[in-house]
Amino acid sequence: MYEKAPPERRQWLLFIYRVPQDSPGRRTYVWRQLKQIGAAYLQQAAAILPDRVELRAVLETLEGRIREFEGEVSMLETASPSQVWEAETVARFDRARDEEYAELIENVERFEDEIARESRKEKFTFAELEELESDWEKLQRWRERIRVRDFFEASRLGEANGVLERGRKALDIFTAQVYAHEDSQEASIEFANPSEVTR
Repeated sequence: MYEKAPPERRQWLLFIYRVPQDSPGRRTYVWRQLKQIGAAYLQQAAAILPDRVELRAVLETLEGRIREFEGEVSMLETASPSQVWEAETVARFDRARDEEYAELIENVERFEDEIARESRKEKFTFAELEELESDWEKLQRWRERIRVRDFFEASRLGEANGVLERGRKALDIFTAQVYAHEDSQEASIEFANPSEVTR
């Protein structure tokens, strides 16, 4: 009887570093760089990421910067030691992304509230539309930044996408109202033009 093959173990990059204590700005820089690419910290100055080509490239660049800071750094390849450890590590990544999605959702809801408020006041102006479109672009960029580092599709991804779709529809309706308002304004001006009335 053949033995059952062990499940394939996920591969990781372990990034361990030390930056001189007298360089708080440089330590903050390294921390921010690792957070921006979605690294999870196992302990102080020891971060982990899935072993992916694009992440390895970023870490190699960061490795060079740390050496420029006269620090020490090691990038190691490792594999999940057990299924339990792997599940706990993936959950650590997912919790961080879910927190980010929750904040994004909250800001999209504020965006919807702003549209509702301006609609009640019938403030259907191009200036207001441009401001809302700028806010929407920021929300979109925010979602993309989170999505890039959401390696395992955290549980609130679907909810975030749904809320963003709802926000997009609200903006589309407001846009249509702005154009309709502008058209009615132009029609009123044309009707009030004396040269038009005397013809």
